[in-house]
Amino acid sequence: MSDFSDNHIISIAKTNKQRAVTIAFDQYWELLFRHAYGKLQSEELAKDAVQEVFIVMWENMDKLLLLDKLLPYLYSVLRHRILTQFRKDEVRLRYAMAQTSQEAQYEPSTHQLLLNKELQEIIKEEVAKMPEKMQQIYSLKKEDNCSIKEIALQLNLSEQTVKNQLFNASTRLKQRLINYDPSLLQIGLIISGIYLAGK
Repeated sequence: MSDFSDNHIISIAKTNKQRAVTIAFDQYWELLFRHAYGKLQSEELAKDAVQEVFIVMWENMDKLLLLDKLLPYLYSVLRHRILTQFRKDEVRLRYAMAQTSQEAQYEPSTHQLLLNKELQEIIKEEVAKMPEKMQQIYSLKKEDNCSIKEIALQLNLSEQTVKNQLFNASTRLKQRLINYDPSLLQIGLIISGIYLAGK
């Protein structure tokens, strides 16, 4: 299907709301999904966010008819959904931390244990999304504490390839931690073993 201009889609919406949404979905879904995935680093959450964008488009068609451009509007809705998801993650963590604040007065390690568990889950989820070879290299480095040379020999790879894979893995994990809560980045890096990647 050939691309429609935003004005054309909005014009179609005046007489056929369903067709306008279908055209917009076909034309912009992939673009919006890539943007959402880049921010959320979760295929499921990205798909949900984009789906909600088109639900909002359907529910607010009267407002949409007053616009000149459709795509900036869709991006605006998507940004709102992404921010909402970030807030949900932050609130969930803050609530869990608050619930244990009283216990922490008597057991100073409780707060840290809870935080470590949260971060370990985030890291585990991100590692599971990595390509198989990257996962394997990361596991040998983090879990087995293998050196670059040892990993290269085990997997029959060049040391530079191993370094590149570890660098890419650390970049992914850092971005995920930043998206989750920038203030927890340093703790997360230590838990993930990223600081060991250069040895």
